[in-house]
Amino acid sequence: MQLIKKQNNYKSINELLDKTLDKTINENLEIIQEQPLFYVGETPITWTELKQASTGDKWSQGNDTVTVLFKDNQGAFLRFYNEYEIMVEYYHFI
Repeated sequence: MQLIKKQNNYKSINELLDKTLDKTINENLEIIQEQPLFYVGETPITWTELKQASTGDKWSQGNDTVTVLFKDNQGAFLRFYNEYEIMVEYYHFI
């Protein structure tokens, strides 16, 4: 790198990298959206949202409500409630 820097009269290694990488790297970056863990009505809830939630937090839409009954670093118990049923499910954080 020092030799290339000297041959091209670059002032620094950073300048060498800027000029070289711009010409050699040509990738189309693809953004991958996190997949929903479950839906509340039509609102997607992801693992990230669940991990950031606290005990007692709720998500509601229409007749559907999800409440975080208990959450720690290992996982969370969630209560799913709508007009037809009530379910409690455990989600383990991997």
